Amino acid sequence: MDGTAAISADSLLHAVIILLYSIAGLASHRLLLPHLTRPFNRLAVLYLVAQILVIAAALLIQPSSGFERWVWHLDFEWNIPSTLSSTLLALSGGALWAAAWLVRKNKNLFWLYLLLLGLAFLYLGTDEYLSWKSPIQGWKARYSAFGAVIVVATAFAAWHTEGRTRIWLGWLVAGLAISAAGGIVFDLLPWFCDSIVAVQLEGCLPTSYIEETLEFIGIWLMLVAALGLLSESGPISASVVRLVVFVMPLAWLLSLMVLAFAPHLELRIMSKPADVQFERSISLRGYRFDDLSDRVVLQLYVAAKQKDFINLGFSIHFVDQVTGKTVASRDKRADYRHIVWILGPDYEQIYRQQMEISIPPDAPTNRALWVVLTTWRQQRGDYRSQRVLSSDHRLLNETQLVLAELALPAASAAEFGHPLAIFDNSFLLSEVELPQSARAGETMNLRFSWRAHASAIDDYVQFLHLGHVDSGEWWAYDQQPLGQRLPTRLWYSGLADSEVWAAPLPVDLAPGEYAVYTGLYRLRDKERLPVTGKDGIPFVDWRVPLGLLTLE
Repeated sequence: MDGTAAISADSLLHAVIILLYSIAGLASHRLLLPHLTRPFNRLAVLYLVAQILVIAAALLIQPSSGFERWVWHLDFEWNIPSTLSSTLLALSGGALWAAAWLVRKNKNLFWLYLLLLGLAFLYLGTDEYLSWKSPIQGWKARYSAFGAVIVVATAFAAWHTEGRTRIWLGWLVAGLAISAAGGIVFDLLPWFCDSIVAVQLEGCLPTSYIEETLEFIGIWLMLVAALGLLSESGPISASVVRLVVFVMPLAWLLSLMVLAFAPHLELRIMSKPADVQFERSISLRGYRFDDLSDRVVLQLYVAAKQKDFINLGFSIHFVDQVTGKTVASRDKRADYRHIVWILGPDYEQIYRQQMEISIPPDAPTNRALWVVLTTWRQQRGDYRSQRVLSSDHRLLNETQLVLAELALPAASAAEFGHPLAIFDNSFLLSEVELPQSARAGETMNLRFSWRAHASAIDDYVQFLHLGHVDSGEWWAYDQQPLGQRLPTRLWYSGLADSEVWAAPLPVDLAPGEYAVYTGLYRLRDKERLPVTGKDGIPFVDWRVPLGLLTLE
C-alpha cells in the first residue's frame, strides 16, 4: 500500500454533488428562503427539489437506448434538464419584470435596470434551450464580457439601493458567478482519471457533470434572488403571485413547445420535401424558396446531430443549364438554428438554414438555371465537399445536388397590338417574322415573339409545319418555343421574349409554295394545345396559319 485512498469515480461524483447541494440548501435555508413571501418560498423549494430529482435521474438511470440517454443527459440540449434550466432562467426574467412593474413609479431608474436584467435572463433562458452560443467562435469570452456587464450594472444598482434589496442583488451576482464557474471554468477541465490529488480513482471523474450541477445551483440562486427582489418591490397582490407561480412557467413551456413543433409544421406544409443523404448522417428533409426582386431567399431543413452540424457549410450556385456557368452563388457556415425535436425512437434534430443569394445586376434573365446545393466541411484549412450517398433529386455529380430550377425574370415589354394566337394555357403568340422565300438544303430563319399571362408547369414543344400547296406533302420541324435556354415549365406571368429559329430545310424538299403553320403540344402526352385567333375563333387542328412561303 502506498498510503493513497481508493474510491470509485461514480462514488466521488455523487459525494461532490451531494456536498454542493447540501451547502446550497443549508445556506439558502438560513439566509435566503426565510425572507421570501410564503408562495415564493414554496416555489423556490419546489424548483430546488426538481433540480435534485433531475440530477439524480441523470446519475442513476442506466439508459437502454440512445433516446433515453438523450432525455436525461445533463450535458445535452433540448431534453428534460435543459428545459428545466431554461424555465428557471425565464422565470427569473419574468420575476424581474414583475418587480420592475411594481417599482416603475419610483423616481430613480431602478425599474429600468430590472427591466433590462429581466430581458437578459429571458435571452439566457432561450439560449439554454436552443444553445445558440455553441457554434460561435470564442463564445466563452463573449459571455464572460456579457456577465461582466451584468455585474457592473448590478453593482451600480446596489450602490443606489439599501437594505435587503442590496443583499438580494449580491446573491444574484453570487448565483451568476457560480453558474459561470460551472459553464466556463469547469468546462475547460479534462476528466480526471486514475487519481486526483491524493485519491486513487477507479475510473474517470466526469467534470462535465460537476459543471452542469454548478450551473443548476447558480441558476436556482439567481431565481431566488429575483424572487427576493420581487418580494422587496412592494405589496404583492394575489394576481402577481399567480402570474409568477403559475402563468410564467406554463407560458414559457408553451413557447418552447411552439419553438419545437410549430416549425415542424412549416417543414411539412410550407416546404418542398426532399430525401437526400449526405456523408456524416446529414440529411436534407425539405427546402423553400422566396423569390424577391434582387435576391433569392432559400430555407433548407437539415436533419443532423449537433456535433455533425456545427462544422458544416453550405454552398448554393445558380448554374446556367445551357452554358454551365455560375451566375450567382453564396457560401455560408451552418448557423445552428434548431427548429424541431421529434420525440420517439427515431428522434432527430432538424435545423433551418437560411441562405440569401444576391442577384448580380448583370445576371442573365429568361434563362433556365439550376439551383445547385453543395455541403462541405473545413478540415485543416481545406474545404472538403460532402458526397451525396442517396437522393430523390437530380445530381450533377457525387457532391452537387440539383435542388430546383428557376429563371430570373426580365422587365416585361409593353403590350402591342392584338396577338396572332391565344393558347388555352395563357400563352400568346404575339408576332412572327416569316421569310417570303427559302432554299432547300439551307437554313430558314424565323422569329417568334411570345408572351405569358400565367405561370406554367408543363413542358411544351412548338411545331412548324410546311404543307405543299399543290402536292399536299408535309414537312415538320419541332423545338422548344424559346429554345433550351427557357423551357415553358419555367415561363412566368408577365414573360415577354422572342427566339430566332434556324430551321434546317431538307435538300430533297420539293420547290413550290408552302402553307406555314405552327402550334404547341404538351411533351408528356403529345396532345396539341387548343388555340384561338384574336377574334376568338378556334383554329382547325389547333394549328395557327402563318402565311405562304416560296421554296426555290
